[in-house]
Amino acid sequence: MKNKILVYDDNCPLCTWYSGLFVKYGFLNPEGRKPFSTLDDKLLAKIDFGKSRNEIPLLDTSTHKVVYGIDALLEILDQKIPFIKAIGNIAPIKWALKRFYKVVSFNRKVIVAKKCGSSTIDCSPDYNFLYRLIFMLVCLAFNTLMLYPFQNNLFDKLSYYHLDLYELQAAHFVFVIINCTLAFSFPKAKRYEYLGQVNMLALSVILLLIPLMIIQFIFNSEWLMTSWLIIIAAFIFKEYLRRMEYAGVLSNNKWIVSINLLSLTGFILFLFH
Repeated sequence: MKNKILVYDDNCPLCTWYSGLFVKYGFLNPEGRKPFSTLDDKLLAKIDFGKSRNEIPLLDTSTHKVVYGIDALLEILDQKIPFIKAIGNIAPIKWALKRFYKVVSFNRKVIVAKKCGSSTIDCSPDYNFLYRLIFMLVCLAFNTLMLYPFQNNLFDKLSYYHLDLYELQAAHFVFVIINCTLAFSFPKAKRYEYLGQVNMLALSVILLLIPLMIIQFIFNSEWLMTSWLIIIAAFIFKEYLRRMEYAGVLSNNKWIVSINLLSLTGFILFLFH
């Protein structure tokens, strides 16, 4: 793809990963991918920086035309995947793709929990209440639904687990209510930052349990399941500290961290009493 430069947020591991795939598989030349942190002023002046914080820009250096977000991605993919741009531009599909893109883009800093360095351009996305709410509700719905297969195919296999599905869901929603209540102790913007981070922690647990459920079908080993659960617990504890530090909770709201840890301990004891 000649004369095209994709400008990506190099403080976003997700953006770095997928833009790197474009180079690896020949959708972009190596020089056709540049990070915001090292972008020179001439190129920066050619793009709408405010818009590019929310939608990744693709700059044509010969015409100076810039396309953003899902249009940029379709332009790149169309190089090697016939008709994908034409299909993606069909009105209902384009509408759905744009909404999905915005859910990810507006929440990418919540997803990765990584701040820009002090010496780099801050290309963090704008805060958007609607897309933060959609993100949190989708995560909550997915986590809730996944408890059904986990109950039948995972937890019921443990000799020290004695809850039925309704008790598991009740414990889950009590945990959700506690965190929603704690969130109201924050100012509005930080409130949804905290809830977004809690959502990501819960989603991480669910995603880490999925391979365990698959492995359990093959080996059916309680020892293996218990070891995996301990590893997940250690990882989530470390990730909790990292995310709360990112959100400014760990240093400024230690009482919330204490309540979180007490609630989590109570939740685990209730699950495996």
